[in-house]
Amino acid sequence: MPEQGVPSAHLRNVGGAVLGWVVMAVCVTGLMIGLFALLGPDRVFRPGGLEPTPAWLIASIAIGLAAAVAGGTVCAKVASDRRGVLMLIALVVVLGVADALAQRPPPEVTAPEVVGFLEALGSARPPAWISWLSPLLGAVGTLVGAGIAGSQGDGR
Repeated sequence: MPEQGVPSAHLRNVGGAVLGWVVMAVCVTGLMIGLFALLGPDRVFRPGGLEPTPAWLIASIAIGLAAAVAGGTVCAKVASDRRGVLMLIALVVVLGVADALAQRPPPEVTAPEVVGFLEALGSARPPAWISWLSPLLGAVGTLVGAGIAGSQGDGR
């Protein structure tokens, strides 16, 4: 295989990181919408409010970790070397910490009779620790995914 030039290798690393992040975002969004539709608001929120149930929080953590593994795998397959995976980890951590810092407690509201996914997303009251856990799980999941890609004979 001919050796790649530096610009081409860098573009593959950046492209791998961006594609890995897109895979993560699509997985998280799709799986969360699907789980919300499957469970319904009565099993997603505690009675009388918009505080998520422990089951929803556990499922959210599992979905986030699975999405990070998928994103890390895709990134490692596309990137020319491990720097692509490191770029993705940096992206996940920076965006995750920025999101955690931007979190403000939403106003106290009671749950309406029927709440859709988008309304729930804007009004839900998850605990603050979940926002800080997400970047950590994203980084770990990305490393696991990259390791899976590497163990399949990719050599990166």
